[in-house]
Order: sequence, then C-alpha cells, then structure tokens
Amino acid sequence: MDKSASNKRIAVVGAGAIGCYYGAFFTKAGFSTELIARGAHLKAMQETGRLVFKSRIHGDSVIPVKAAGELSGEYDVIICAVKSQDTETVCADAVKHLKKNGYAVSFQNGVENPALLEKYFGKDRVLAASLYIGVWIESPGVLKHSAFGSITFGAFSDESKEKEADFADILAASHLKYDIAESMKYILWKKLIWNIAYNPLSALLESTCGKMAKDSEVFSLMVKMVKETLAAARMEGVEIPEEEWMPLIAHKDSLDDYKTSMLIDIQKNRQPELDGILMPVISRLEAAGKSAPYCETVYRSLKFKYGRIFVYTPRIAADVIVRKGDYVLLVERKYEPKGWAIPGGFVEYGEKTEDAAVRELIEETGIKADSITLLGIYSDPSRDKRGHVASAVYYTESNAEPVAGDDAKTAKFFPLDALPSDLAFDHAKILADYIKVKPV
Repeated sequence: MDKSASNKRIAVVGAGAIGCYYGAFFTKAGFSTELIARGAHLKAMQETGRLVFKSRIHGDSVIPVKAAGELSGEYDVIICAVKSQDTETVCADAVKHLKKNGYAVSFQNGVENPALLEKYFGKDRVLAASLYIGVWIESPGVLKHSAFGSITFGAFSDESKEKEADFADILAASHLKYDIAESMKYILWKKLIWNIAYNPLSALLESTCGKMAKDSEVFSLMVKMVKETLAAARMEGVEIPEEEWMPLIAHKDSLDDYKTSMLIDIQKNRQPELDGILMPVISRLEAAGKSAPYCETVYRSLKFKYGRIFVYTPRIAADVIVRKGDYVLLVERKYEPKGWAIPGGFVEYGEKTEDAAVRELIEETGIKADSITLLGIYSDPSRDKRGHVASAVYYTESNAEPVAGDDAKTAKFFPLDALPSDLAFDHAKILADYIKVKPV
C-alpha cells in the first residue's frame, strides 16, 4: 500500500455486524479506521481496544480497533451502515466531518438510502454498495462470520464515477473481493428482492432463512412478495429476469441456521427496518394506482406486532430430572436438536413452570411425579440452537418404568456415572449441577 493510501482516514458509522466486518479488514490493511458504534458493543470494544473476529472462512483472530460513539475531525471516507430509519440523522452530522475531496458509501439495505446521502453530500461524493454476507454480533465485542462476503459497489449517479477507483483500491488493499457495477440502481433492486423475500417474514415468523425456504407454503408467499417488488422495480426502469432472482431466493444449506438482520433486531428489542425494506415497493405501486397486497399485509402485521414499543423475550421451558437409585431418566429426542435429554418441554401460555414440568414428564415418559423440587434456572442464550430458551429444571424420584411418548423416541434410565456422550442442550452441565446437590 502506498503512503497516501495508508494515510486515509475511514469512519464506519453504524458499526454493528456488517460495519465491523469490513472495518476489521480496513484496520488490518493499515487504514486509520474508526468504528462508530453504540451500546454494550461499543463499550466492550473501547474497554478492550479490540474486536474478537470468529470466522469459519477466515479463521479466528483478535483485531486491535479504535471505537467511538461519535465522529471527530475529518475523514476521507465515511461508510454509512446504519438502519434506514437513522440515515437522515446520521448524514446531517456526518456532512460536517467529510473532507472536501472525500466521499460517502452506503452499506445499507433498501433502494432509497443513496439518494438521501446525495441530498447531504452531493451527487459527486456518494457511492452505493450491495453486500451479501452472513455475519452477526455474537456478544458485545465479538463478531461471528458464517457465510458469503461479496460486495458490489459503484457510483449512484454519474457525477461520482471518479470515486470508484479510490474505493476499489481500499478494498483491494484490504484483500476484499469486489465488483464494480455499471448500474447500482439495478444492483440495489436486485438486493431488495432477497431482503423482501427473507427479512420481513423471518421477523414475523421468528424463523431462520433455511426453514422458511424449505417450507413450500412460506416459499410461495416469498415469491408473491418478490413479484410485487419486480413490479415496483419496473417503474424505476429496472427489469430483473426470473433466471436471476429465483436462484437468489432459493434454499441454500448455508441459510439453514441464518438469522436475518430484522430477526436479530427484534430479538434484541430494537426497531426492525420495516420502512426501508417494504415501503419502496408499497409506496411506488400505490403511487401508480396499484397495490402490493402481500407486502402490505406483512408490513401491517409487523407494525402491529413490533410497533414503537414491544417486548421480545426468551421462550420458557421446564425439565424434570427423575432419579431411581443411582440412575437417572433420559429421553432420546425424535427431532432436532437430537440426542439424549432430560424429560421436558415448553411452558404453555397460562401455565406454571412446575405444572408444565409435571405435564411434560407424563407426556414423554408416562411417569407422574407427586412432588418436584426446583434445581435452578438455566438461561444461557446459546444453550438451545433453535433460539433463546430459559428452562426451569426440577428433580424428583420414581421407581416407575418409563414408556416413551410425544417427541421422545426412547426413554430409559442411565447410571449417573455412565451417562451418554450425546447429551442435548446444556444437559451435561445441568446433570453435573444436580449431582453436586444430590451426590451419587
């Protein structure tokens, strides 16, 4: 990298998952990069001065970073990676911090953000980018990368074409693959297709992408929403053929456990990016005297479910450890996540956890517990790969013989000192805790 490039000062505003991913590569390449973040994630990076980077593609590493809560001084490049609803507020401040010969780049969902950036920075100083990447904040200060990583960028208006070469140099020096688009309008509408298909429904159904794409009824709804998006794109002079958009939304193994940004937002009690993704379609068709019934229904449903104030909480489960002498009862699960587990299941609405524990024990093993004692509450967000589940764990004793039922494939007693190796969830830890309370 030449000296002029290494002296470039880059700010990534809205340094969540995507912003930190690219900011990490810029930092490693030697660019003076500042991650403008907020909340616990900002605090963690400031306290440690580092970002923990976990990637099944690039490997794990710890990257020294400079994190701040606001912009300071002037920058050569300002990357806008905030949610659409925050774009205007961020731009009003950022325009005071961009050098005269600098430029801004939109790393955002939707098709309307680059025009907002042009409003503040001018048509000659704005690039737009489309990114496909599986990345999320695993915990404050920890970035997890699972899939993709491509970036397509280009001038949003012809006036900013001369900025393309400079940003290409930054990406190349950072060892990031990229393409320069002839028409960013086409690229952004194409990216919106993926977002329309997956983001809103993943939030409404509280589902990972792969699960939705595998379900024929849900996938049919995704296609209907995409066709409304195609109609809106045509009004902008953008025609996207089926041979391009259908593979884009089709199921891929890498999407099986992938959570969209909108689903992650609601799980963290943040406002989802509804308007930025759905309204470009709804408003354009409405202005033409047409309708987008599928997109509008999903939009209104999400607005109702996740309005200005909403609470998104973990699901609650109840489990029962059943002991007979020095043996403990386990069930072999029929469904994912498979393995041997303590009998239990989800608490139904209006049900006490202790009642749910007794009910689940009967349903899965046929054993009725006359009395149960609370061992503890287990609530680690990573204990269940299906989502955040907090479990109330009880214990009891019984000499009854189990009969597997419900979602239990098999039910049988195991010696406490010879438990199976494939225990599901965090049940190895739970049983270890139990043995401390009730030794063998």
